[in-house]
Amino acid sequence: MKTRSGIVSTFTKWSVLACLSTGAALVVPPAASAQKSLKIGVVNFQEVALQCKAGKAAKARLEKMADQVRKEVRGKEDKLVARQKELETAASRLTPAERQHRAEALEKDELAIKRLIQDKTEELRKAEADSVVELARQIDPILKAYAAEKAFDLILEARRPGLMYYDKNLDITAEIVKRFDRASK
Repeated sequence: MKTRSGIVSTFTKWSVLACLSTGAALVVPPAASAQKSLKIGVVNFQEVALQCKAGKAAKARLEKMADQVRKEVRGKEDKLVARQKELETAASRLTPAERQHRAEALEKDELAIKRLIQDKTEELRKAEADSVVELARQIDPILKAYAAEKAFDLILEARRPGLMYYDKNLDITAEIVKRFDRASK
């Protein structure tokens, strides 16, 4: 008569054999199981966005917005610095109450500039995100048409987490840029 641990041991061996035999059927290469092999492509969306005409135009528009924000902030900061210097030079002639009043006004203006910077930074981030979404919306039909034409089963984004390696021959980024620019004319 087998002991309880002997029965468990035998059952475990049978379970392992059953799993291995079942797993063997799952690892059969596609050719042996009469399935077609997958055709996979890889696209670097960031490169498409930076290289296509629409992406370059969006980047130029965002850079122009950022320059305008920098000029606006720089102008306000320059005025604030000038007022601070003015307060420093006039401090000896001012009453303590006047000095306090001007110092408080400068602090308010400094906080207003910080808020402006935060607001404008958020505005630029939103404009950038909107540009990316719009480019993706425009590129999507081009990519789908290319995939259908070339019989791709799967196209992956090159910079997504989880895609750790791919053969550079799978990269179709340059072709998507060409087709997107042709379609954008």
